[in-house]
Amino acid sequence: MRSLAALGLAALLTVGGSTAVGANDHGEPPKHPHALVLGVVLDETGEVPVSVRKCVDLAGNRAVPLHAHHAGVHTGRAGEALWNAGNAVVPLAPLTPWANCAELLAAFGL
Repeated sequence: MRSLAALGLAALLTVGGSTAVGANDHGEPPKHPHALVLGVVLDETGEVPVSVRKCVDLAGNRAVPLHAHHAGVHTGRAGEALWNAGNAVVPLAPLTPWANCAELLAAFGL
């Protein structure tokens, strides 16, 4: 099974790089918002999104609490259920070049 982070990573590689952002003093990633991408259809490689049904900026485009973050929306049961249903949670700036859904979708011509 592919992790939800794979879509974000694939997206970064496709766009051609990411911002250079390191972890904070506690080894955690910097606070960042997320996009919930619904109805993801990937290309034949299974890595590049070619269409989506809808994109929603989660939490009003603010960072979600860390306790609900990677263990839930990216790699936990919730993340797995989302991915199995054809959906994904993608991290946004400063971890990726996109600040919101509009920028994320535009980067892929969606």
